[in-house]
Formats: sequence, C-alpha cells, structure tokens
Amino acid sequence: MDDYGQALVLDAVTVLCCVGLLLRFGDLRFSHPATPYIAFHLHTVTSRLAGLMQGASPLYSQMPGWFEPVTVDEIVRAALYCDMAFWSVTIVWIMVNYAPRRGATFRADALKLDPRILRPVLFVAFIIGVIGLRVAAGIPGLPQFEGIDASNPWATSSYLYILPAWSGLALLGYGYYFGFSRLTGFLLAAYLVLMSIQGGMRYRAIIGLLMAVQIWVDRRDRRWPSRSMAIGLAAAALLFFPMKTIGAMAQRGTNLDEISQELSKSVTEVSEGAAPDHMFLDEFASALTLMDLQGKKYFGSMYLPILTLPIPRALWPDKPGLAGFLADISTSHRPMAVSGMITTYLGESYANFGLAGIFLVPPLLALFLAAFYRRAYATPRDSVIRFSYVLLSVNLIQVYRDGLISIVVFTFVNMMPLAVVVLAHIGYSKLLKRRAIGLDNPTTSSASPIDGDLAPLPRDVPS
Repeated sequence: MDDYGQALVLDAVTVLCCVGLLLRFGDLRFSHPATPYIAFHLHTVTSRLAGLMQGASPLYSQMPGWFEPVTVDEIVRAALYCDMAFWSVTIVWIMVNYAPRRGATFRADALKLDPRILRPVLFVAFIIGVIGLRVAAGIPGLPQFEGIDASNPWATSSYLYILPAWSGLALLGYGYYFGFSRLTGFLLAAYLVLMSIQGGMRYRAIIGLLMAVQIWVDRRDRRWPSRSMAIGLAAAALLFFPMKTIGAMAQRGTNLDEISQELSKSVTEVSEGAAPDHMFLDEFASALTLMDLQGKKYFGSMYLPILTLPIPRALWPDKPGLAGFLADISTSHRPMAVSGMITTYLGESYANFGLAGIFLVPPLLALFLAAFYRRAYATPRDSVIRFSYVLLSVNLIQVYRDGLISIVVFTFVNMMPLAVVVLAHIGYSKLLKRRAIGLDNPTTSSASPIDGDLAPLPRDVPS
C-alpha cells in the first residue's frame, strides 16, 4: 500500500470513529456545527485521498516545468493535520454536550424577533434585491450592468455585487418567521435557480438552499431533513462542482447538448476525485510548505483588514486585501494568490501560530460554536439568538473551507439584510432598556429638559 493508501486508511478510521462518537454522544443533528464539518472533511480530505490513490494528479503536476508539483509527503502531512483537527473538535463537541447546563434548560424570555422590525427591513431588502438582480446579476438574454460605465471603479464594488442576493435573503427571512407560502416558495425556487447560473457566485444557491432546509427542519422540530430533502441536498452538492462553468455557459446561450457534455465530464471528474474543487487538500499542503519556507507567524494580524472592509475600494483603491497573507507566501513556482486558492481554516491557523495553531484553533472554534449552538437551541425558534445562529450555521461550510475571516464576510456581508435584522433588534432592545432605566430613575429636578418626555414601555415589546 502506498503513502496515499495509508493516509486514506487512517482518515477512514478517523471519519468512522468521529462520526460514530458524535452520533452516539454528541447530539449530532442537521443544525449542529459538526454536520457541515463532516461534509467539509469528507470533501476536502477523504474524497481527495481516494482520488489520488486512484491516480488523480496532484496540484501543479500538469505543468512541472512551470510550477512545482505538490508532493506525496506534503499531502500526507496535510491530511494528518486534518485528521488531528477532526479528533480535537469531536472531543470538544462531546464534552460540551455532556457538560451540565446552568439554570433553566429553556429560556422563553429571550429576545424575540419583532414583525414591526422584520417586515420593513425585509421589504426594503427585497425591493433593492430585485433592482440588483436586473442590474448586477447574469440573466440569460438580458445585458448585465446595463447603463453602468465599466471603467467606473464602483462597477466592480462588492456593494454592487452583493445586491442580487438581497431578494432571496428577504424571502428566507420572511420564511423563517412566517413560513413559506406558495408564492414565497415559488419566488425562492426561482431565485435559487437564478443564483445557480451566476458562475463564481454559485455559493449563494447552496447557502440559500441550506437555510431553506434548516428553516423546514426547525419549524417541524426535526433532527434531520426528510429523505427527499436529503437527496436534493446530495444532488445540489454534486451540481456545485460544474455550477460555475455551466452558469457561464448558460449566460452565453450555450445549447443544451454542450451543457450536458460538460455535466457528464464533471460527474466523471468528481467520481475520480479530480475536479478542480477537489484540490483544497493540495492547496492546504502547498500553503504549509510555503509558510515553513517563509518562517513567519501572523498571530492574528491577517484579520486586521476586516476593520477596513466597509470602506469601498472605489474610495480607497489600495485598501488591504482580505487574503494578503497568501500574497506573502506565494512564489512564482506556486502562485497561490494569483490563482485565487484557499488554505482552509487550518492553513489560516498554521499561518497564525504554526503547528500550535493546528492543536489550539480547532478545539477553540468548536467550543465557541458548541456554546453558541447550545444557547441558541435553549431558546424559542423565533428568538434573535436562534436566528443569529442559523445565519452562521448555514455558512459554516465556507468558514471551514475559506478561514475564520469568512464568519464576517459570509455572515455579515453576503447576508447583510439578515444581519441588519439581528443588529436592529439588538439596538432596539438596548434603546428600550435605556428608556426603561430612565423611567425607573426619573430626575427629581422639575427644570430637567427631559423630565416627562419618555413614553411608557409598550407591553408587547420584548425588553
């Protein structure tokens, strides 16, 4: 048995043991942060090792004269780090599940979603999203960015590119609180289909589908989706691989025969573990070597560009990029930054703290997610904290894949209207509490300019 085979056997044992332990002792269910982690690991490590064992080519091996191919030893080391991380997060999730709960197991007094805040935010988001679909989305037969000067720096601004998703996010927010009617269900289905042909924005279709399924599961108080939904999710996962290429072909008006050929080719690549999206383990392995050669640790400084994220690049052309450390470690023989590659959250951890990051960051992240999950599901479904957790949980596959910075990018930026719903409720709740404190402690001076200006707190508003 070669090195790939040995690594695959070790990984298979890790997967079977960890998944079995989580099912038996970890309260594993669809909404648990372990579920997307299992999917991430199976895709990134297990299926890739199987493909390499069957003869798939490692990263950069197609052009050895131009680039430095990733070696067997590099990939085996990366797989070992992934297995170690899987064991550590599994142990944490089991320990947290068995830790005694403090106080009541269910908090009915948690801050609730308020339709008076929810409706106007979602309505405005839906209208803006419809406009965004027409302007910035790729719709077959219609021109994209019509009337916008391509040389204008605002034409490539993220603020413009995120708008097409707002209509679908508004529908998901509405469905979360009010449920899906036939009309909202039809509109959401049309939105997901449209997002699936957006090329590089294909993640919007997957995340939207995951949130729709999560809403269905929560509203019926189930642990897992129905069998038909599970089959649909599996089909969507397979379609995700060619979705970028097929989306571009659909927008160009390519005939169905060529699209079906591309789909068949993609299915073959996926079955062999040789699809471009199967290269994440190789990219992680390449990054480990490059970081060792650089000999630098970032200690969290790579997250500083988050502070400048709200500033449009049109106003600050030289604004620091979110993946600046990739440019630091990239070389001419392994141009990871230019190719838009990723390092996974483990590569990010290694860049920050070296080998210690592989041992420290996964269990700490698992602890945070488990605590958030546990607290969220100790409150009613219409609570703000449960809604907040759902927003994060449906993006966790991106967080594990792209790094912890994706918690901000995908939860707060790409799902901005729903993040605004959360922030608006928190801000309004704090305002009501401040007003309540003012009523409980009125000033004794009759000359006070604010004495008597505050109205009583409405009874039906959660404080």
